[in-house]
Amino acid sequence: MTTDTNGKMSDHALETFKSLIQIALRGLGLLALLNGGAAVALLSYLGNIAGKGSSVPDMRLPMGAYLSGLVLCGLAFVFGYLTQLFLYNESTGQAKRAVHRYLLWLSIAFAFLSLAAFAIGSSVAVVRFPGGGVTC
Repeated sequence: MTTDTNGKMSDHALETFKSLIQIALRGLGLLALLNGGAAVALLSYLGNIAGKGSSVPDMRLPMGAYLSGLVLCGLAFVFGYLTQLFLYNESTGQAKRAVHRYLLWLSIAFAFLSLAAFAIGSSVAVVRFPGGGVTC
């Protein structure tokens, strides 16, 4: 990061850092919306099918994937928070340098796993959807 002669972060670096945090929070919000919205939509669909007396397809795997995606998103948020906490503690000399890097990579991994859970749940749901699936 760019610092001035007093060791303080430049205005540009500070604003960039703040915007990165906002982008990460919005990304985690999107993951929560995708997984949570898909779970609610799936429950609504199953309720509609069951209400009509039709046979209900087995959607446990997609629902499990969406719920896992929500948990993974929550873990990504927790490790993102811990990353910021350790960065703050490192800047005040209360924590070892570079510990935040491990927490950051864990947060990123959980976020990607959350997205993968959504993709898996959606692909399985499409295949199991009666009359649905991918056709060419």
